[in-house]
Formats: sequence, structure tokens, C-alpha cells
Amino acid sequence: MEFNVADLHTQEEALHSSVEKVLKAVNTANTAKNAVNIEKFEELNHAALMKCNKDTMAKLIENLTKSLISNIVLCKSAAGTIDYVKSELIKVQREQLKSVQETVQTEIKTEMKTWSEIARKNCDNKAPTLKTVKKAVQSAVQDDARSRNFIVHGVPEDYSTCPADLADEVLDKILQHNNHSDIVAANRIGVKKREDGRPRPIKVTMNSNESVKEALSRANHLKKSLCTTYHSWFVAPDRNREEQATHKKLVAQLKEKISAEPSKYHYINDGKVLSVVNAYKR
Repeated sequence: MEFNVADLHTQEEALHSSVEKVLKAVNTANTAKNAVNIEKFEELNHAALMKCNKDTMAKLIENLTKSLISNIVLCKSAAGTIDYVKSELIKVQREQLKSVQETVQTEIKTEMKTWSEIARKNCDNKAPTLKTVKKAVQSAVQDDARSRNFIVHGVPEDYSTCPADLADEVLDKILQHNNHSDIVAANRIGVKKREDGRPRPIKVTMNSNESVKEALSRANHLKKSLCTTYHSWFVAPDRNREEQATHKKLVAQLKEKISAEPSKYHYINDGKVLSVVNAYKR
């Protein structure tokens, strides 16, 4: 007999019907004066059953026996089905666990390869030592942290005492909306009284590098603002020392280009100084 949930309900109804027939037969046989009908199967007893005639009792027992046999067969089928489902579930779980293990192993191998390449690059192709590996890992971690920052330059020290408010104001002008819940932190960096008299830059930390990329891609909106106050402010990536030195050289080249070819528009892009004809100066 193949197990089916619907069969459980059918067998339940059959047993319930058999019990009702027993109660009905007992109450019918009880002809004593002021006899009280038995309402529940639990109230049946030897004395009540003995009042039924043998033929009626035999039919009731036969009916109950058939129901019990059907239930025994159904229970065996249900047990077999449950064992099969359990076995299949364990099989699926093992396959899923194997898949997860393979994925984790692949990720670990990939990450180890990445860290190995970083270490090799930072070690000038020399055999890596513990010190050089630590340095490479530290550099990668710092680069990842910097990718979630951008720097705002040119904001006077007395403009506002709250860097967070300044960051919110800058993003408001850059992104053209006032919902900046992705700001994590903002603070002035460097020595307060600089020898060159310039104000300390403001480091703004966002919750993702995508938010930083969006802000940097629209940084020129400060120059386009109707308020000239923002024209002396500018937004830049959070560069490490090597990147700062490289960018400083590019800026020097840019200034030379501007001085040598004032009729053209010069700009820095992808680590190079590029020049195009300026249509407004023809």
C-alpha cells in the first residue's frame, strides 16, 4: 500500500465510524429503566459490552479488526516513506555541504593567490618573508579602507566647527539631494596650524566605495555652484603617500601645460595629463 496523506484522513474517518457503531450498539442493548447513554468511547466497560448479543458483537469486532489491519498497513507504508524522505534529505544536505566546502576552498585558494600576488609585487620578486607578507597584507587592508574615503580640500577652518555638517553640505552640493545617510564619519586631518596657512583637509568616510565613486564622479558640481564660496573647495580621493607624490608631479605637469599652451584645455585623467582644444578660447 503506497502511503498517501489523504489515506490517513480516510482511515481516521473509518475508525471514528466504527467507534460510533459500537457506542450505538451498546446504547441500543441497554434497555434498563432510566439507563444513561454512553457518549464517549472511554466510558465503555465490560458490563455495557456484555449486554450486546453475540451476532452484533461479532460484526463490531470484525469491522474494527478490518480498520485496525488497514491502519497497520498504512503505518508501515508511512514509516517506509518517512525513512525514504529522511534518507533523501540527508543526501541533499550532504551534497549542499559538499558544494559549500568546494566553494569555500575555491574562495580560499583565490584569496591566497591574490595575497600571494600582492606580496610578490611588494617584495620586488624576492622570496617573501613574514615581514614582507605582513607589509603586503597591511597595504591591501589600508587600500581597501581608503577606497571608502574622500578628501575635501580648501574649506576654511572657521567656516564650521563640525566636520560632519561640512561633509553633509558638500554632498548636498555634489549629489543635488539632502539624503546622506551613507556618511559614516568626517573629521579634519593634519596639523591645525600649517606653515603654508592652508586649512586642514576633511576626510569623509562613507559606508561603501560605490558611494565614494559617485561623489568623486560629480565633484565638479562644486565649481558649477552659483555660490562662489564653493569654487575654492575641491574633492579628491584618499591617496596614500606614493599616490600623493605621483599626483603632485601630475599637477606640476598640468601647470606647465597651462602656462605653455593657454589656448587649450588641460586635465588629468587615468594618471596622465591630457590636452584638448578649448572651444571657448578660439
